[in-house]
Amino acid sequence: MTNKLWHRLALSSILTLSCATAAFSRADLFSDLTFAQAKQKAQQDHKLLLIDFTASWCPPCKKMEASTWIDEGVQAWVKENAIAIQVDVDEDQRTTSSLKVSAMPTIVVFSSEGNVSEFGRQVGYMSSSELLRWLKGAKGGKSTDETENTKKIVDDGSVWERISGARQLMMTQKHAEAHEQYIWLWNNLDKDDTTFGDIRMKMLPVEVKQLCAAYPAAKTKWSELRDAADKADNRSDWIIMNGILNDNARTLAWFDKAKADPKQHAAITKNGALLEQTLFQNCRWADAASYLYPNPLAKIGEYYKQSEKLKKPGPDTEVSKDFDPFPSMIMLVYGAYIGANKEPEAQKIADECLRLDDTPSMRSTLSEMAKSMRAARASTATPSKGGK
Repeated sequence: MTNKLWHRLALSSILTLSCATAAFSRADLFSDLTFAQAKQKAQQDHKLLLIDFTASWCPPCKKMEASTWIDEGVQAWVKENAIAIQVDVDEDQRTTSSLKVSAMPTIVVFSSEGNVSEFGRQVGYMSSSELLRWLKGAKGGKSTDETENTKKIVDDGSVWERISGARQLMMTQKHAEAHEQYIWLWNNLDKDDTTFGDIRMKMLPVEVKQLCAAYPAAKTKWSELRDAADKADNRSDWIIMNGILNDNARTLAWFDKAKADPKQHAAITKNGALLEQTLFQNCRWADAASYLYPNPLAKIGEYYKQSEKLKKPGPDTEVSKDFDPFPSMIMLVYGAYIGANKEPEAQKIADECLRLDDTPSMRSTLSEMAKSMRAARASTATPSKGGK
């Protein structure tokens, strides 16, 4: 979680709130439909689909139940314009996991245009006025900048609107219009934002790559953008766009030159998260171990600190009790050393991971990763390139 997800009102005296009225309002406002049934009904009725992810142990959720969800304006608007369901994250872990919800409350809204698709989501307590402004923006396909306090909501809404719109345009083969949306997203997503930075680095390239395959003009444009990034020495964008253009050979050629030049090792470290996928896809496990994770135990410690921060709730959110990002964070570090046939070092990594987080999830992750990487190593015809 980041502070960006927790920018709303600070909470006070939450534990004294009564749940009796909230329980009545939930029965009145939220449908008993399953997620699949609600999606179908929303599409049939041409309404938004609203999902409130909650938990019995979540104080901010209880505050919304005792205030926001019983607001007459909210109830009237939702009944008129949306199909609303409430998901208890402990009781419906399948839906919670499929939508990647880890903090409560999380409110997800789906557009009913074409196939039901996610318009956006808000994490944390929302007042009735904040919620209504956001929902009305979702229904209208755009957000409104009514007050300075809602600026972040507007910005997030605009981004999710663009993402949803681009996907819909792709589905209807309106490639030129979809391309305009993706260019806007590329130019406007904040690289340093935890959520949108990841979207720009991971999700957007996958979708743009699909667009380039169907729309040659897009490939031409992204080639120009890639060349401009190279001239500006914007190595991170250049690496991403090499992937979009199926030209990772350029990235590997740059990497091979950079690893031979100690002055370029800082650039390798800076772009490590982008280089991981390319190196692993090309069985360059020894390179990954030597240049991306030269001090694996320190890297594991860094990931552990990050995971512990992610698990801490904010002032108006609660994090799922089962949420543990640490096992997934260490997979590539451990896998690189297994793939590079550096088994003693890999064992030290595994021991450190278990010392920090001896859970069934961690043990399963380590076991499966070791099995997969040893099989990949055995099936590789030639030794893994690189290394020190």
